[in-house]
Amino acid sequence: MKIGELATKAGVTNRAIRYYEELKLIKSDRLANNYREYTKDALDKVRFISRAKKLGFSIDECSSLISLFNNETRKSYEVRQLAISKNNKLKKQIKELKDLQKSLEWLIKKCPGNDKPNCPILDELSS
Repeated sequence: MKIGELATKAGVTNRAIRYYEELKLIKSDRLANNYREYTKDALDKVRFISRAKKLGFSIDECSSLISLFNNETRKSYEVRQLAISKNNKLKKQIKELKDLQKSLEWLIKKCPGNDKPNCPILDELSS
């Protein structure tokens, strides 16, 4: 299949396909007209990457997951450790976001939101 068909079937952009190929996550063959030709394996890998990215995995982590997937002697422990590490990072990010949200809500409550120039939000940002 050509790049456009692969992108459509996988739900990604042509640019993403080229990027994944540049990173050697997927392969293509070149036709006589220099068009790229992709196999079902490339489609499966792009879908795999998309699902992993939706879970928050970085492209480097996706590469590691693909390597593990392709390694028939892999240990599930290695995959589990990657998932645990990602989960811990997500927990930390969620906590940081909740802290930011609390701070912003506190500032919003302090701001009268009237037609006067005094604004505790701006005061806090400038201090």
